[in-house]
Amino acid sequence: MPLWQLFTPENAYTPEEKADLADKITNIYSSDWSRENLGFVLPRFYTSVVFHEIKADDFYVGGESRSNFIQIEVVHIARTNEGAAALAGITVEEILRRYFENVNDFLKPYTADRGYEVEFHVEAAPFETWQIDGMVPPVPHSEAEQRWYKENRSSPYVAGNPSEDMRMSPA
Repeated sequence: MPLWQLFTPENAYTPEEKADLADKITNIYSSDWSRENLGFVLPRFYTSVVFHEIKADDFYVGGESRSNFIQIEVVHIARTNEGAAALAGITVEEILRRYFENVNDFLKPYTADRGYEVEFHVEAAPFETWQIDGMVPPVPHSEAEQRWYKENRSSPYVAGNPSEDMRMSPA
């Protein structure tokens, strides 16, 4: 999972803009761009995006109320920076440069170009602490994960079964 939480001023985005942002965020992890730049492609349903609209008198930065501030928190669990860098054959620093450059480019029309200040951070969580529908997600790049990608949903698989858990080449 990447879980994106955007804490925004009330009415910062229309429903259509939220849908567009959610699609662009999902594409960071589930598109040709992610395959080429990050060395992996995740099932689209791994990515969740939540918009939290905050009243100006409920959002404080430096002890002062802010009506033009957006806080973005991201939790990565499906892939690590180190694992992605190894798959892509580049350094962790290069993975992060590519990631943040892409994020900053697509966020700019929704943030800086509208006069919003933005704070953005990413946290990594251990893969083994994650479940979907009561199941530990399949091993990255396994046949089972490839099936989840194609079906865009979780489905039962047999962990430890070589035909399901076998690592595949990067998707």
